[in-house]
Amino acid sequence: MHSFYLAAPPLAGPKLFLVISDNMMEGIGVAPLILQPNFVWVLPVLFLLYLPIIMFRTALSIILLCGLAVVLPARAQKGSNFAAANVAFDEGVQLLLAGKPKRAIKPFNEAIKQDTGYIAAYRFLGLSYDLLGNYSAAADAYLHVVNRDSTFSRLLYYQLGRVYYKMSRPELALHYLEQFQELQKRDIGDFGRNGEEEAAEERKVLSRLDGEIKAARITQDSSQFINVTKLFNLGFPVNTQQNDYFPFFANDPNRFLFTRQGQGQDEDLLIGRRKDAESEWFTSRFGSFNTLRPEGMCSIVRDGQRIYFTSCKGDEVVVAKGFRRTGNCDLYAGWLVDGKIQDIIPLPDYINSPESWETQAAISCDEQQLFFVSEREPSFGMTDIFVCDRLPDGSWSEPRNLGDGVNTPEAEEAPFLSDDGQTLYFSSTGHYSLGDEDIFASWWDNSQGRFTRALNLGPPVNGPHRELGFHLSADGKTGYVASDRPGGLGKLDIYGFKLSERLSSRPITYVSGFVTDSLTGEPIVDQVVKVGNGKVYRTNYEGRFFVCAPSGEPLPVGVEHPDYLPYARTFAVPRWDNVAPYRIDLFLSKDKVVAPPPPPPPPPPAMEEADIDTIQRRTRIKKRNYTVLFNFEDASLTPRAIEGLQIFVNEVKGRNIVNISVTGFTDSTGDAEFNLRLSQERAKAVGIHLQTAGVKANGFNIVGAGELPGASQRALNRKVEITVTYREIVKIN
Repeated sequence: MHSFYLAAPPLAGPKLFLVISDNMMEGIGVAPLILQPNFVWVLPVLFLLYLPIIMFRTALSIILLCGLAVVLPARAQKGSNFAAANVAFDEGVQLLLAGKPKRAIKPFNEAIKQDTGYIAAYRFLGLSYDLLGNYSAAADAYLHVVNRDSTFSRLLYYQLGRVYYKMSRPELALHYLEQFQELQKRDIGDFGRNGEEEAAEERKVLSRLDGEIKAARITQDSSQFINVTKLFNLGFPVNTQQNDYFPFFANDPNRFLFTRQGQGQDEDLLIGRRKDAESEWFTSRFGSFNTLRPEGMCSIVRDGQRIYFTSCKGDEVVVAKGFRRTGNCDLYAGWLVDGKIQDIIPLPDYINSPESWETQAAISCDEQQLFFVSEREPSFGMTDIFVCDRLPDGSWSEPRNLGDGVNTPEAEEAPFLSDDGQTLYFSSTGHYSLGDEDIFASWWDNSQGRFTRALNLGPPVNGPHRELGFHLSADGKTGYVASDRPGGLGKLDIYGFKLSERLSSRPITYVSGFVTDSLTGEPIVDQVVKVGNGKVYRTNYEGRFFVCAPSGEPLPVGVEHPDYLPYARTFAVPRWDNVAPYRIDLFLSKDKVVAPPPPPPPPPPAMEEADIDTIQRRTRIKKRNYTVLFNFEDASLTPRAIEGLQIFVNEVKGRNIVNISVTGFTDSTGDAEFNLRLSQERAKAVGIHLQTAGVKANGFNIVGAGELPGASQRALNRKVEITVTYREIVKIN
């Protein structure tokens, strides 16, 4: 429980305590209050009031503890009607305790009218507005208290931060939350009796303050995404009069799978294709895969080869946790080969439980984690999201519930994990939403080993209607969601929208390659490949492995096989467009065969006269320059740029290189600070490519020089200049 104190002035008698439950605290974000009204009630009774607050989906319990008190005179403003102000304030508090915050506003305003210095009335006026969801008016009232007396309550700064957060004003929320944090450096005595009485509550608030500051920062960073207005319907034939939802792109932006629900609740997988980004979509059924029973949401590893999906069997109608379902749904996996799903197998029975319903699998970028939805126990509510981790032997761990940061007593579904594994997107009817069902995001907290409390993505992605099945493209710049908002073609339609880079996950490069015999070229299948982050991967039936690696960071790779020498190498991973994976191949060598020593060479013939080299030589320094061009506001190497770089590498590789200078530039469009970072990213991408290609030098300088002026040559200014300085031995004539 959290205590609200209506404290008497110093040296007065016992205080009035207002205790509000944790559920209310989460519902309105109000921290404990310590108010100093100009009077103290004298009530020798103890009673309990129960106040339901429907708008917060919770119950508000208020306990009023009163003891004997001494009424002391208080300082009033000139011209104030002290007695009338007290009467009005008392009426407002009684109405608030009776669960009537709307009616309490009038007497609190009357108290302020009778005594403009009545700070307690302003604070309770703010609380009334807070309970009604009028956060703007609540902020005005709280601000009046802070501006009138900045040391009245340290905890009030936290309240202001919470109110501004719910107003979608993350910059002001962050300001007051950080101000509250900064004020912790001051002595508690600076805040008078309120400071002492609030100390216990401050300790509780401080335990969650870091997470709330992080949420405000994330919300502030996502403001560009939340404020985008371009949300486009994918149109016919992707969307129809039926329910169309759960889009999933692998690494090809012109091909995706999605689910359509037809008559009788039957769900089928369909394919959407187009020639290029400017062409129209066309659709087709997914071969002979679909049946008369539901085949639901699919999830594909980002290499486009491994697929997970839901299939339901049986016609029995089951009622569980308040909703009806038909048949038993389980999760399956298979291989995508030439547009068909082959080698389909059900997931293990400890994942597919015969007593429960498992659906909506979401596989992580490189198949290291599996998320799914189930009504199984342990559960927080109707349907929860669970996760399994890939174990070193290639099997899945036991499922575990994601906890109360994600799951609620209502329904959570349609999980999707960002490529870096740090952000989980999902749909929920249980978290605070803008309407029916909304899309939420939760960030992985390494310090706690769990996902943080979910954040509503806000408009225009979410609205008063149903939003389901968030998905991000491979480049992290385009999002997709299904919604039944007005203006669609039928029920649920699939929409797309552009994301800001800041909300996207950190840059990830899709890395793929083959493990083969270095002499025969034969693929080595089912081979364990270990990477530096401790994760373990296995080659598939082609000897191929796939890793989602952080861009611009080294990737240590190791392979151990009883028939080959141990393999270990660290690869430099560049930033990549991920249309096709960045290729690294691992060639394993057999044990060396010791050959018999060769016979001694015959003695050299006797020389009649020694030849003397009389040619004089000297060393000179030479330079080779090369320019790499980039697309607008992009630091990824294009296929054409890579082809040209390889020709340049072949020319300089093996020379006695003294120094390599790599300098990045941008055009003059946009913010100078952004352009400086972009130039650094471009230079870094080229530098990593040169190092990965085996170019060695005594010195290697990589710098970003920012923007170059000139509107007429902007395309030519989006570049990286390479200068290779090397020594060359020449003859002297």
